Amino acid sequence: MSVHLVILGLLSERPCHGYELRQEVERRLFATYINLSGGSLYYNLGQLERSGYVEKAWAEQKGRYPTRQVYQITATGREYLQTELRRLLFDTESREKVFDPINTALAFGHFVSPNELRTALNKHLEWAEKRLAWVVEQHSYWTDQKKATLTQAKIIEHGLVHFKAEIDWLKQFLHELDMQDSFGEPRQHPASSAEEGNLGQ
Repeated sequence: MSVHLVILGLLSERPCHGYELRQEVERRLFATYINLSGGSLYYNLGQLERSGYVEKAWAEQKGRYPTRQVYQITATGREYLQTELRRLLFDTESREKVFDPINTALAFGHFVSPNELRTALNKHLEWAEKRLAWVVEQHSYWTDQKKATLTQAKIIEHGLVHFKAEIDWLKQFLHELDMQDSFGEPRQHPASSAEEGNLGQ
């Protein structure tokens, strides 16, 4: 699981408590493809601990903050991390299974009105622009820190390329939808052709 890989990767760099792990997930753009909201982080830490991949190292308390449990990776965890890293680095099959729910909805987009489709596309465009702004912000942070490794920089670059392409695609989609409506082209229901064929028989 990507969540387990991220947690183990961060703990392999240094022991951390949960809040520090969550901060690093946000700072390094891992939040673009894994979800550690709510109690998800501690649930996954518990799974990793039961598997023997992480262990509680010590409890830490600073100032008035509550006591925080610091976790560290075990030798078994490091071995598992290395195995998973190599598996995922060479895994192209899983990338073929990436599912984007908007594509399923668009396959039957002719069942909704042009205005409703336009509203939905604009909502996706707003979302993509916010995500791009966030990635740009992270890019600026890591550029200023001058601490990003080549691979970390490439993760950020991947995010920039992805969201820019998504925004371009959505804008072009909206433009073509507007052009279609301007010229009054019909949004034909798939059954229409079959029905017309039956009428002609």
